[in-house]
Amino acid sequence: MISHRFVYKLLGYLSIVIGILAALSIYRIQFAFYGIALGILGFIVSGINIFLNTRYYYEEEKYPKGYLGMVLSSLPVLFMLFVIMKHRN
Repeated sequence: MISHRFVYKLLGYLSIVIGILAALSIYRIQFAFYGIALGILGFIVSGINIFLNTRYYYEEEKYPKGYLGMVLSSLPVLFMLFVIMKHRN
């Protein structure tokens, strides 16, 4: 049986890796579609990690890795918003 701690740690590191890949996708505009898709996946994985931290490990770790993963996963979305607003005028 897989323990909650293993899933929590795995999702924490996975959210950071997905977030880094999503953040790297803004390097070229051609990869924006993949970056948005990775960003959505990163939001889901980070949300589950933050939920597990709140439910089981709140007192052990002050800031779960899911927060960093969520920030990194939001970069492609913010980049696309910036590009759309910049070229709108």
